[in-house]
Amino acid sequence: MFPTSLQNGFWAITLILLQVMVFNHIHIMGYATPMPFVYLLLMLHSHTERWIYVVWGFAVGLIVDVFSNTLGVCAAAMTFLGLVAPLLRDAFMPADRGEDGITPSPRSMQWSGYLRYAATTTILFTSVFYVMECFSFFDVVRLLIHIATSSALTLLIICSIEHIRQNVVRG
Repeated sequence: MFPTSLQNGFWAITLILLQVMVFNHIHIMGYATPMPFVYLLLMLHSHTERWIYVVWGFAVGLIVDVFSNTLGVCAAAMTFLGLVAPLLRDAFMPADRGEDGITPSPRSMQWSGYLRYAATTTILFTSVFYVMECFSFFDVVRLLIHIATSSALTLLIICSIEHIRQNVVRG
């Protein structure tokens, strides 16, 4: 339990620092901004209580908001994702997970299941984030481009992190 909490704390600090220092300054063609801190909710164990998802999501979102000057948009979107992520995890999780449960990863869910889970949560988060940020449907095409490109870039970074974590555990 304690090593897992220590690892989650390390990943939280690392991803929040990367988001604030690096990823907030990346806007590919003015649209795609990676937000890999969503990964923090993806890596929680399957026996984690739902309220922990909500509190963890709110805390991470609030910290990113404070340093990114986004006025509560990340906190609201991450809190919403904290409410929905356990349901999505259970929908994409294999049925034979055992009594001890599993931590969602490509190793435990296969790459196809994990990619569907990560893509769904990422698209959901970026959709809520950009709808709340623009708070208007006046330019729907631009909104959809923001959502699609940011989701794709975030998913690419999440898959890279998972690949690195798999190789570090194996090697």
